[in-house]
Amino acid sequence: MRTRDLLQFVPGLSRLVRVLDARERESRLLTEECWRLANENHRLKAASGTPRAKRSAHHEETPIPPDVLRLMVAGTDDADWFLTAGQRAAESLTALLAKNGIRIEQCDRILDFGCGCGRVIRHLRHLPAELHGCDSNPVGVEWCAENLPFGQFAVNALESPLTYDDSSFDLVYAFSVFTHLPLPLQTHWMHELRRVLKPGGVAVISLHGDAMLGRMTRAERADYRAGRFVVRGGDLAGTNHCATFHPPQFVRTVLADGFEVLDMAPEGAKGNPPQDAWVLRRVVERADSHLTLPA
Repeated sequence: MRTRDLLQFVPGLSRLVRVLDARERESRLLTEECWRLANENHRLKAASGTPRAKRSAHHEETPIPPDVLRLMVAGTDDADWFLTAGQRAAESLTALLAKNGIRIEQCDRILDFGCGCGRVIRHLRHLPAELHGCDSNPVGVEWCAENLPFGQFAVNALESPLTYDDSSFDLVYAFSVFTHLPLPLQTHWMHELRRVLKPGGVAVISLHGDAMLGRMTRAERADYRAGRFVVRGGDLAGTNHCATFHPPQFVRTVLADGFEVLDMAPEGAKGNPPQDAWVLRRVVERADSHLTLPA
C-alpha cells in the first residue's frame, strides 16, 4: 500500500490526501488534453491547407508568446498556426459585426474577455479603439502586459466582478471562453458582460453547437436535442477539461437574457475548433441612456 493510501486513515489528513489526488488527476488530464488539442489543431491545419502565415510589419514588431503559452491557448506550439488562427478570429469578428451593420473601426473601447496570451487582440492593434484584455490566467495576462503595449490588461478571478465601470465598452468578444464554464459561471459572466457594455453595445461569443454532436455521448446528444445545456467536467471549470455544448434554443431563451440576438453564424468563430458565433446586443431599457453603437 502506498504511503498516500495510509495517510488517508490518519485523522485530519484525509482531506489533504483528497486534494493531492485531485491535483494529480488534473495534472494528468491537462497533459492528455494538451496533446489532444495539439493533434486536433494539426489536423484542422492540414485539412484546411492553410499556408504559413505571412508576417506583416506589425507581426515582426510584436513578440510571439513562448511555446508553453501558445500550446495552452491554441492547442499547439506552432507559431505560424498561432498567428494564423488569431488572425482568422479577428477577421471573423470584423466580418460578423459588418454583416450586422457595425463597423469595428467606430468602436471606442473594446474588451477581449478571456484574452489568454493575446492570440486575437494582437490582430486588432491597428484599430483606433482603446483595447483591453482580461483573463483568469495571470501568466498570460502578465505576458500581454509586458509585450503588447497597445492594450491594457487585467487579471480576473474565475468568478468575480470585473474591474471595469458600468457601461464601459462598445464591444466585448469572448472566443473559447463559455465553451469551458459550467452554467452558474456562464450566468455570472453574461450578467457581468452586460453590465460593462454600453446600452446598445455588442457582445460576440463563441459556443459549441450542432457541429459538436458527433463528439457527444448518447446521453449528451439526447439532452442537447431536447434543448438542454450540456456540461462535461464541470468540476474543472475554466480548463479544457470542462466542455460545454449550447443548443440554439437554450442560448436564445436562457443564456442571452438581457440581450437581443442579432446573428448566429454556425461554425462562424473562425480560428477555433468548430464553434458557433453569436452576436448579441445589450437590450436598452428605460433606465438606460440611449447610447447606441455607431453604424
